[in-house]
Amino acid sequence: MRHLIRTLAIVALLPLCLPAVAAIAQDSADASEDCAACHEEVVAAFKTTIHAVAARGGPSCVTCHTDGYRHMEEGGDVSLIAVPKGVDAEQLCLQCHKAIRTMFSVRSVHSDTAVSCVDCHSIHGSTLGLQEKMLAKPTAELCATCHPAAANSFRRPFGHEMEIAGLDCASCHNPHAGAGIDSLKVDRSGEGPCVSCHAEKRGPFVFPHVSNVVGDCMKCHQPHGSSNPNALIRSQVYQLCLECHSPIEGGTLGSQPPSFHDLYSPRYRNCTTCHVAIHGSNLSPQLLK
Repeated sequence: MRHLIRTLAIVALLPLCLPAVAAIAQDSADASEDCAACHEEVVAAFKTTIHAVAARGGPSCVTCHTDGYRHMEEGGDVSLIAVPKGVDAEQLCLQCHKAIRTMFSVRSVHSDTAVSCVDCHSIHGSTLGLQEKMLAKPTAELCATCHPAAANSFRRPFGHEMEIAGLDCASCHNPHAGAGIDSLKVDRSGEGPCVSCHAEKRGPFVFPHVSNVVGDCMKCHQPHGSSNPNALIRSQVYQLCLECHSPIEGGTLGSQPPSFHDLYSPRYRNCTTCHVAIHGSNLSPQLLK
């Protein structure tokens, strides 16, 4: 009897509930279509983005711009529609992109410099074939707008040839991480991005070149590009070697085994003529082979 009464009550309420349910469904289904009446190209582009394609019931116009019916009723009055910018846009994006929240909002150099998500990402979609990450421009071009010095260094004669190698800034850097070296991608073994391409330099070696004092690729090489052969930070090889191999004592940089050759003689200044295994050796403690 109790179940019958409950059923009859629900049936009695249905005529009152159905219009509201239908209205909600209609709003959800037609919000983007309503917007397309004036913003046809924007809505069409958005439907091709990862937001619209990835999952049913994903973001739509109202997710970011809220209810725009008053905006439409007043002939497109821009004051009646939400247009998230700056910090507001960032917080809106981070509501869904929780994996990026810790990196971007806490320790990202971009967050510290007031760069928001919409400065790099085209939320409504892109016509540049960049839909996977919804970038506003190709990665190298986008990064160059704020990092012109780094971008120009690739034009130097020695270094990475981005287009030929199929690289871009995000190949080595995580744009949502920290500044400088903290932005470099690290693999599961803790290695930086250099050995992803230069695997023969990875090691481990029986006789590694670098001790526990100091050492990574960028102690000797300029990562973006250099005016020196092999993208070295010094124009002469011996100048670079002497930064570590000098008579200084104390167990710090510069205190490593000094050269016993007479470096006033030009014949001894190209250290790598003999010490060919400069990144490490499995045969020679002196890195001779």
